[in-house]
Amino acid sequence: MLALRDGEDPRGDEGVTLIEVMVAMVLMAFAMAIFTGGIVEIHRWVDKTDASFEAQGQMNATYARLDKEVRYARSVSDPAQVNGDWYVEYLVSLDSVDTCVELRLSASAQELQRREWAQNVTPVAPTSWQTLATGVSGSTPFTTVAADKNSPTGFRFQRLQLNVGSTVGVGSNASTRQTNVTFTALNATQTLNSSTCIAGRSVSS
Repeated sequence: MLALRDGEDPRGDEGVTLIEVMVAMVLMAFAMAIFTGGIVEIHRWVDKTDASFEAQGQMNATYARLDKEVRYARSVSDPAQVNGDWYVEYLVSLDSVDTCVELRLSASAQELQRREWAQNVTPVAPTSWQTLATGVSGSTPFTTVAADKNSPTGFRFQRLQLNVGSTVGVGSNASTRQTNVTFTALNATQTLNSSTCIAGRSVSS
């Protein structure tokens, strides 16, 4: 066993100095800041990706729903803006009943909505609005194109264009997907009938 010299610390080189502790704490804090920032960024990216998929998903579902109806519409109305909301209608046969279908882009609710009622029934009694998509906006969401059978380059059927943006999420996690699609009404071969089913525009539900 070695003898200790006078004044020699029995612990030898054991332990650390205060400066070493402080340096270690600073390095640890720096590493934790990087790690935490990475986790936050990954979380933000996942939220934004989820919002993007949700926005696209609801527009895909809307497209599938409208394509089945507009494809067999016999007439499409001229879109119009009433009290800040955009409207367009089309006439279809549902269960052998001539039925008016109305689409509305509600500016206040930011929703693309749908309702229907039997044609030539007085008074007009639309169903309640059904929400097709949320977080929807558009300066000119509906555009109709008339059939032009006399022009070599004209369309043979009426067409309805939907041009809207769908936003899901808030702030930096928000994601907007733009949708610009055209539906062709294969049973609507005449020029546009601007008065098709527009009676519902004055009926609230």
